[in-house]
Amino acid sequence: MNEKDFLEKYLWPSGDRLDRAFTLRLPDIKGLKNCGDFIVQCEHEDTFSTNILTKYESETLGIRLIELYKNTQNKVSGLFVRLVGTMNIVKIGYPRVSLDAPVSNVNLFTQQRSDITTRTFVSLPQATPEQSRIFFEQLTKDARAAGISFQERHLDFLPAFWGSTFQAESDGANLDMIHKLRDGAWNAYNLVLDRTKGKANFDYRPIQENIIFASSGREHLMFQKMGLSVPVEAQAAFFSVMVAGL
Repeated sequence: MNEKDFLEKYLWPSGDRLDRAFTLRLPDIKGLKNCGDFIVQCEHEDTFSTNILTKYESETLGIRLIELYKNTQNKVSGLFVRLVGTMNIVKIGYPRVSLDAPVSNVNLFTQQRSDITTRTFVSLPQATPEQSRIFFEQLTKDARAAGISFQERHLDFLPAFWGSTFQAESDGANLDMIHKLRDGAWNAYNLVLDRTKGKANFDYRPIQENIIFASSGREHLMFQKMGLSVPVEAQAAFFSVMVAGL
């Protein structure tokens, strides 16, 4: 390698390779501005996993939002888990709302190939009982108004501070359901901000450590059972982008 080649050809900026026709409109949060784009990519054995994340911030409302578009797919079998508009929203001092939006042709619970299914999971970890009540009452109200079927569950593998998880499911690639629940999650969170007080020194470390370390290991094993090879390091890397900026 010579200096000329190094200066002219070394890792020039590339496009994010995300067709914006597949992205969803952001919730109506006043003053949101793009403050960073990230790509985390891994190829291992027959699986590639591409994570494209964008961070937004509203100085007007003090809101931070990070959005994820992800495809984890086996190049040989065609099995995939795609996250379409997964997002986190937080106002510092308050719990962080998490919305996970997988579209897959493999069942996330049985790890067997299936028809394409869309699932959306919404949670408000570390919330007080009052914050949790306000949030889920409003979210379920909006879901019913939109004709979305759902259930509220406590997932055994999550820590106690995680609280309830709202889960909706639909056949096919139902991006409209994801879109409506993104708006619903913001509406519910905005109500929490309006009706409750935050903590000056809110400690986000428990959720950061759980997601970066525990969730990355758990999902590595889950993908493995599905026939998808995603190293722990790859999961931890994109999780770090999702939650490190709280």
